[in-house]
Amino acid sequence: MDIFDYLDEIQVELFQKSFEEIEAKYYQLCSTIAGDNVAVRIRNISLDILQTQLKSSLQEALNIANEQSVAAIYFEYDMENDWESTFFVCDEYSSLSEDDDDWASEWIDEIEGPINKEFAQIYQENGFDTTEKAKAVTLFLVIRTVTALGTIAQSMKVNVPLCIGFHDQDPIMRIKE
Repeated sequence: MDIFDYLDEIQVELFQKSFEEIEAKYYQLCSTIAGDNVAVRIRNISLDILQTQLKSSLQEALNIANEQSVAAIYFEYDMENDWESTFFVCDEYSSLSEDDDDWASEWIDEIEGPINKEFAQIYQENGFDTTEKAKAVTLFLVIRTVTALGTIAQSMKVNVPLCIGFHDQDPIMRIKE
């Protein structure tokens, strides 16, 4: 199991499947590899407060986008530091097919996003990809983060490209292109 192959697969699924279908797939993967107790623990973490904070920060980024010539919004979270996150408002953007994410490191504004200490705790217990269990746990945590933002973006009818990635992820994922 190569975690980066799965991350590439997730990108394809984001354009082809519902968030519910994707989350169910990675719940099952985590359950099979890491055990039901771990998958249930991750699934049972309420994301209500996180989604409220995501919505507020994303709205702030969209307000900036509406005032200025903005090409995309990039959301980055840091698994190593309490899942701290930031929305970066970017005046450049390259589509997924261009295979160039350098645009995401140049931004005109940034908005602090929420943290998720519960995800960070589970991540710290397992690590990124040192074992098959760690890979399955990481993928399910990533998916829950991606689908939380994606669900908010759908409800807000985001009208600019919206991307997401954990710190140093390459390539970053497109939720909306």
